[in-house]
Amino acid sequence: MVLEAAQRVREGLAELIRLVNSGGASTVDARRVLSESKSFAAQVAVLQADAAALVAAGEQHGDGGAGVLAQAAGLARRDAAVQVKTVEQLQSVPGLRAAVTGGEIPMANARALAQASQKTSAGQVRQDGDLLEKAASLSPEQFAREAGRWVAQRQDDGGEGEYRRQRARRRLSVWKDDADGMVHLRGELDPVAGAKLRARPLKEAEQLRRSDLGKPGEKRSLPQRLADALETLTATGSSGDGQRNGSRADITIVQHLSPEGDKAFAEIADGGVIPPSVLKEHFCNARIVGVVFSSDGLPLWRGSALPRPSKAQMDALIARYGGCGGCGQHTLVCQVHHIRPRSQGGPTNIDNLMPLCWGCHDNVHLHGWQVVPDGRGLHTIAPPERVRYGPARTPDPPPINDPPDSRGRRGPPRGQCQTDDLVIEPLCAIA
Repeated sequence: MVLEAAQRVREGLAELIRLVNSGGASTVDARRVLSESKSFAAQVAVLQADAAALVAAGEQHGDGGAGVLAQAAGLARRDAAVQVKTVEQLQSVPGLRAAVTGGEIPMANARALAQASQKTSAGQVRQDGDLLEKAASLSPEQFAREAGRWVAQRQDDGGEGEYRRQRARRRLSVWKDDADGMVHLRGELDPVAGAKLRARPLKEAEQLRRSDLGKPGEKRSLPQRLADALETLTATGSSGDGQRNGSRADITIVQHLSPEGDKAFAEIADGGVIPPSVLKEHFCNARIVGVVFSSDGLPLWRGSALPRPSKAQMDALIARYGGCGGCGQHTLVCQVHHIRPRSQGGPTNIDNLMPLCWGCHDNVHLHGWQVVPDGRGLHTIAPPERVRYGPARTPDPPPINDPPDSRGRRGPPRGQCQTDDLVIEPLCAIA
């Protein structure tokens, strides 16, 4: 019976393909097929995950069906694992599975909902009707951003843990394919590093596009310009017009405040929520513009831009410090740090600035290191103060001729210390 049903589905899809390509289908018909195919795709994904889970349970695979799904459906193992996990998580939100298979919510949005429930709770997702409505109406790109904001506003740590997990997953591989001689790149980056990596080549590629306008011959495609931009940046760090533009990657970070002003979260303008610690870190070298929007998104007020450190200021800091103020690393790997944070009104002037390498800058913003005077009129950094204990030691025994107390006792036995009537055994070691 199962094989017969699968055969009917396959024949029905084959018939649809034939009708669409027969020449008799109108654009209205084609749009209806596209609308219906949204539920087809979701139903197939759920069916595949259900069947794979059944096989995995019966044969005791132990992976929920990801392996058998990858093998049977020709999917990458990672994609199969995501599909199986998503379908499993749909059960935690009543009605969500039916909404997905009925074509009301795209599978991509259901995946974002499942991830949101995992990062917060299924109960919070179930109770937020507005979020479920957005899952049904927004595109996957729009809803992924909306779900990220929704999660950030409900996490106790402001997204700190999620960002650290993303940061820990960063990786980059570069290898040469002996078959065709081409060099391949593959990697994963956290939202901030990814935004920087996109910003620099795109800016450089735009310069290359403009330089191509007045030249005859074949024009470079965007992927070709991006490849040439990456080569240019890694070779010289200069723009397409031959002028050095430094190594700064300009990205836009927006901080959102609640109407009451007591809650806030930040995100990169093109998506990706970032925690408060990362926002504070990037305040050091950012150009900050204050803008107040209404609840409808209309700008009500815009302040003047707070300047970021200039090249002249960096040159002066290099002359004063000679390298990283924390460890002495070369200035090529240094960034400008505000001693008094900009978020607390710290000015961008030489007396409030110091150069820190990437590692020392992370220590200050992420690991609690403090800026302290170095004794030469400049500054350095020191690790956070922590309570440190020396090795435990057995108290000295009381003198033999120690006079007895009012109860006739001459002091505590060896290896004990006494306070009034409280006897405390000493620890052998203290971590």
